[in-house]
Amino acid sequence: MLLSTVFSCTFKSDHPQADLIDGAVTGLNSAKISAFATYMNTNISTFNKQYSLVYMLGDNSLYVEKFTDTKNNKVYYEHVNNGSASSMLNKYYFQNDSLVLVEISNRQNTSNSGTTNTDNNEEGNLFRDTRIFLRNNTLFKKESRTASSAVALSALPYLAVNSDKQAEEEHYFEKIKILDDAIFQKNKFEMVFDNITTYPDSRFLTLKSKIQNSYTASILINQTNGFIDSLLHYPSVFKDERLNFKWKVKDNEAVYVPETSNTSTSASGLKR
Repeated sequence: MLLSTVFSCTFKSDHPQADLIDGAVTGLNSAKISAFATYMNTNISTFNKQYSLVYMLGDNSLYVEKFTDTKNNKVYYEHVNNGSASSMLNKYYFQNDSLVLVEISNRQNTSNSGTTNTDNNEEGNLFRDTRIFLRNNTLFKKESRTASSAVALSALPYLAVNSDKQAEEEHYFEKIKILDDAIFQKNKFEMVFDNITTYPDSRFLTLKSKIQNSYTASILINQTNGFIDSLLHYPSVFKDERLNFKWKVKDNEAVYVPETSNTSTSASGLKR
């Protein structure tokens, strides 16, 4: 934990991002907001990180990361994939509790084959970046750029686009609530045990939403322990119960992390 000392006099940093980082937002404009986003992305590895499971709904997957610095500035990363058809990375930047920037990066497969090469320069892909700037939680600027490759896209300037400001503002603030729900497994993301599926070369723990016909989540099990053995041998005991376990996300897949304590039992896996 970092502790700060308050002095009777204050000194203003000359750092170009200091106004936003320190919360003294005066004359907020798109340039200052962009500098703040650069600060967040550059230092993100040092921030506190929270993350969700990888949720599935039909062909769509959703994975959320939340990064918070020591001054309570935050950025959410929302990863949305629809197989080979499209992928999106949406970023939501908060200075304290105020949303100041939304960045949307969208890759759409426009080919008829429905298959996508990993080469970002492949024909048949459409790339679009969009930035939405907000001041006092009010949208004041929206801009976008589009190209047929990621390389070409990065060389293009952004162009101003029109928007329904009120509708977009409401959408983004509602979206943040959904992202927090995904991280903390609330509402439609409240997951309970469904089953464990074993294949010749892999094993998965499957969770389902408490809301019928909603999200599911699968967790790859590379290592077993007493808890996993209990799920395998007594699945009816855990059916439709919330489980308490650790995981990590690698290559857009949740992976089970066994407890290190030798005293961990199946009872410790229940979350009531």
